Amino acid sequence: MDTDFFEAVWYVLTDPARAGEHLTLTAAEVKYALVWTSSKVALEFSREVAAARGMKVTPLYSWTLKEAFLTAAEYLGAGHLLIDYRQGQLQAAALPVAVARERLGPETGNAQP
Repeated sequence: MDTDFFEAVWYVLTDPARAGEHLTLTAAEVKYALVWTSSKVALEFSREVAAARGMKVTPLYSWTLKEAFLTAAEYLGAGHLLIDYRQGQLQAAALPVAVARERLGPETGNAQP
């Protein structure tokens, strides 16, 4: 995974009616938390996928917010991130949450304001 991903703003879909609820996807018995590096693509996904309609695109600017998201994803049972997924796309980059935790944070040079 390119380090630019860890330095970029992450965009996630959250449920405005339920705090801490993020969109997840299960495929091949693996649960994924979805993350986008473009707010436009995340918004398009929320409009195209019935389960995501009404969800809010939330930017994660800092490593602290990204860390909180990873914690929430694990709490929801997601073991992997699915990055920049588009409906109908046959493949997307995936990353174990544990690896994302290792690569993220102020000690790795990915601190953000």
